[in-house]
Amino acid sequence: MRVQTNVFGRTLSISVRLTTLYTLVTLVVIMFLATFVYWKVSDRFDSNHVRFFQAKIAEQQTDLRDGHGRPEALLDEISKETSESHPRQYLARLLSNDGRVLGETPGMQGRLPVATFPPATSDPLSIKDIRRIEINDDGDPDVFALVTVRLKPVANLPPLSLQLAAGITGDDKLLSYFRHLMWLALILLTPMLILTGHWVAMRGLAPLMRIVGAAKEVTPNRLSARIATTTPWPNELGELVKVFNDMLTRLEEGFTRLSRFSSDLAHELRTPLSNMCGELEVCLMSERSEQDYRTVLESNLEECRRLSVLVENLLFVARAEHAGLGLRREVFDAGEACAWVMDQLAPSAKANRVRLLLDGHAQIKVDPILFRQALVNLLANAIRYSHPGSQVLVGLRNDKNGSTTVLVSDHGIGIDAEHLPRLFDRFYQVNSSRTRNAGQGTGLGLSIVKAIVDMHGGFVSLDSEPGVGTTVSMHFPLPNSQDTATHKAPKVTKHP
Repeated sequence: MRVQTNVFGRTLSISVRLTTLYTLVTLVVIMFLATFVYWKVSDRFDSNHVRFFQAKIAEQQTDLRDGHGRPEALLDEISKETSESHPRQYLARLLSNDGRVLGETPGMQGRLPVATFPPATSDPLSIKDIRRIEINDDGDPDVFALVTVRLKPVANLPPLSLQLAAGITGDDKLLSYFRHLMWLALILLTPMLILTGHWVAMRGLAPLMRIVGAAKEVTPNRLSARIATTTPWPNELGELVKVFNDMLTRLEEGFTRLSRFSSDLAHELRTPLSNMCGELEVCLMSERSEQDYRTVLESNLEECRRLSVLVENLLFVARAEHAGLGLRREVFDAGEACAWVMDQLAPSAKANRVRLLLDGHAQIKVDPILFRQALVNLLANAIRYSHPGSQVLVGLRNDKNGSTTVLVSDHGIGIDAEHLPRLFDRFYQVNSSRTRNAGQGTGLGLSIVKAIVDMHGGFVSLDSEPGVGTTVSMHFPLPNSQDTATHKAPKVTKHP
């Protein structure tokens, strides 16, 4: 049952919730104020009744003292005050110590018998000593406030008790009218508050509805649509509009990258597959020599290897983007790792007549396998596009901003400025002089480097000038001081 109630509550619209909350809060405030006013008025009436009885009791005590304690003197004063006043201000009855009626206001016994009064009290009179009674004998009820007090004895005479009754019908009718008016006001105000609350809620939600309308206009064909930021949005929704527009920007960029990636991937796969199919079809058109078959198979094998490398690289990038690749961070000497990679690529550098140079030292805390993979990609590109007889520098340093920088700098053909923003995109390759030869890259090398550095919380930068060379820098977070090893890499290492 509780689950159904919660589900029902969650399905209510915001306007209904705001309207209900506004109505309930307003009604509670009105009822609180009305109750407070009613209590203050009722308390004022009760205080007036207490003061009235206290004044009359003081007068009767004075009259009894002036009459030297004789009941006859007090009865004369009571008869004068209560018999001649119309309407009567109060009714009074004098009782002896044993409870006998010594005298009372004419007609009092019929309407207010002795037993209807509260017990006598000799303490200072308070509201709790007053009894309220309603008499309905002629169709129009009368309300009285009753009190019984013991008068102080005079001249060693027996003590007397005094019963006083004051008509409070007017006060009671006023309080009753106030209660009826309060309930009537609540009944009439409730629908008005509901309508007002709904209007206020719709006015308050109008900017949100405009955002909903703008969101409906966003489609796969209209990802460039944005919510206007020139509109004066409320403070609470201004940040929402900004976040929503930023989300649309990221979606548009991701969709654009995905479309470009799909096109590039199709192009990358189409070329080797077309080559393989063409060679096989030509080979099967007529009988060939054993050498011709071997040549075709070797060519197809090379294309298959290239496709295999392409698939492996794509899987790596996909795993890196979805955080599916676990990192094994270790603190090690970056110089030793760089020297190992340079030894592996030394034959390729020698074939291209390029010298490899290692400069600097640094401690680094990264995944060693991924670090070597990123460095291999950068060095392979640098060797490939360097001028014969030039050198490729691998530099290491710990920066003041709290990062470790590993840079690979070559003196090669360089890259035009128009290509720099897209160099880390998958499958992007610079044409003309940088077009790959058979068996060379797939356009994923730099994107893999960026993915590896991003996984470690760092960033990659690239500077290049046509005809001068290219420098790629990998910036990794600096390891903790307690993790730093004590050994250092050699200052300079050369590979002829």
